[in-house]
Amino acid sequence: MARQAQEDRAALRRNYQSGYKALVMVALPVAVLTSFTAPALIGILGGQAFLPEGAIALQIMIWSIPIGWINSLTQYVLIALDRQRQITGIFVLAVSFNVLGNLLFLPRYSYQAAAVTTILSEMVLLAGFLWLLRHELGRVTLLRTLWRPVVATLVMLACLAVVWPWQPLLALLVASAVYVLGLGLLRPLTAEEGQRLARIVPTPLLRWVVQ
Repeated sequence: MARQAQEDRAALRRNYQSGYKALVMVALPVAVLTSFTAPALIGILGGQAFLPEGAIALQIMIWSIPIGWINSLTQYVLIALDRQRQITGIFVLAVSFNVLGNLLFLPRYSYQAAAVTTILSEMVLLAGFLWLLRHELGRVTLLRTLWRPVVATLVMLACLAVVWPWQPLLALLVASAVYVLGLGLLRPLTAEEGQRLARIVPTPLLRWVVQ
């Protein structure tokens, strides 16, 4: 990314788009599965003393990862573009938002407020990063790029909600398969992205998700 920031901004933009798309394609199903399995996970790791509060906190907090992973990648891109000073200002803004949100809502809503404020703080970071990136690489169209994995995730979520009350383990297996099938039908990766990933991902798997 540092080399492309100096030599080929168009290539940097393409790689950035491919990167956050791949991250979100992983983060969304992880968030869905964690939301449903949070009570079991907290029960195993912490015991009954941490239930149900620990599970509820995890169910909320896990939804910060799709945004947080995009932020992490975007931060590296901005550093490659030599925008470290401006990044610091955006972090100050996000931290200030987080502190203010906790001061206002933590006394009334406790840990739920802290978890939601964390997600909102990630959104503030993302908005600032994308505003900064726009001056270097042009407008980033997240919704246009990510709608396919989002739709596949919504179908997966619906499947889990229907099957989970009868058989949780079966619901996890079926929902995971539905997500993969959804990606196969919607084909979120472009042909160019498929060619770049062919070095590290088996070709038959790529054919399943490439347009």
